[in-house]
Amino acid sequence: MSKKTTDTSSNRIGEFELIRRFFCSDFPSSSDTVIAIGDDASVIKPPANTELVQSIDTQVADVHFPATAPAHLIAQRALRCAVSDLAAMGANPQGFHLALTLPESDADWLKDFSDSLKKAAHELNIALMGGDTTRGKQLVISVAVQGWVALNQHGNSQALTRSGAQAGDAIYCSGPIGAAALALPQVLHNPADISGFAQAYYFPQVHLSLGQQLLNIASSCMDISDGLLQDAGHIARSSELVLEIDPEKIQYADPQKKQQCLTGGDDYQLLFTSQNTNAIAELQQQFPTIHQIGVCKKGPANVILTGPFSDITATSGFSHF
Repeated sequence: MSKKTTDTSSNRIGEFELIRRFFCSDFPSSSDTVIAIGDDASVIKPPANTELVQSIDTQVADVHFPATAPAHLIAQRALRCAVSDLAAMGANPQGFHLALTLPESDADWLKDFSDSLKKAAHELNIALMGGDTTRGKQLVISVAVQGWVALNQHGNSQALTRSGAQAGDAIYCSGPIGAAALALPQVLHNPADISGFAQAYYFPQVHLSLGQQLLNIASSCMDISDGLLQDAGHIARSSELVLEIDPEKIQYADPQKKQQCLTGGDDYQLLFTSQNTNAIAELQQQFPTIHQIGVCKKGPANVILTGPFSDITATSGFSHF
């Protein structure tokens, strides 16, 4: 983390002290990390016969979370959402970099944020390797994550992608969708209330174990962040297939609000395809919420809903612009 700003207010601290007090200790350690916080860059030693998977996720106050939400909830959401990308690729987490743009360096806020970030990091077993802090008008949190995927016996990549689906593959979802979207009115009205569906909004489940077990089973995979239908469209385009989805087979957080669940974001369930029905059946013993929601077919890249929601398109979902 760089050292650029200084605050003199009683509850404000300069960047050097900020980093030392809140981000230099009590995070998980990684045997792959040679140098972490304290130098200009981190140094990582890759394990043999692995490849590196990287992703970055940026969350902006009053765009991705309420600016008035408690710091401990913001921290949990920020790290979990970022690490979910590793789960979607079947990767084992190694470490993350954190970049914070802060309107002010309030010590109480930073303690709540860092304490909760450490709890999430320990749960997800991912080490903090470094980052950056700066001052700005709006709170912005960027989390860059990385992890390892072992190469197969032929030295080829095993990482799950969006482009491997084949005609005849079944389409699966790892669990119910819609809880975070249904929580949004409550979150906006009272950002500190974590009852009910708000748990799914602030503490999305990260399916790391499932993602790793889908290696060599799933033909394609991604996490659902911008809505089931919109994200299914990414697989359809990358794999150049039709994804035919039956809304009646989907598990909903609230079956009375199916349309909102179909198009709402922030689920972080895994959406994947496979023809290996025996392996999926075995996985369902460990992950009972896995359910088939459709099938892949030949045709121009598209997502088609059967039944009463056939007029909803794959572009229905969250868009940043």
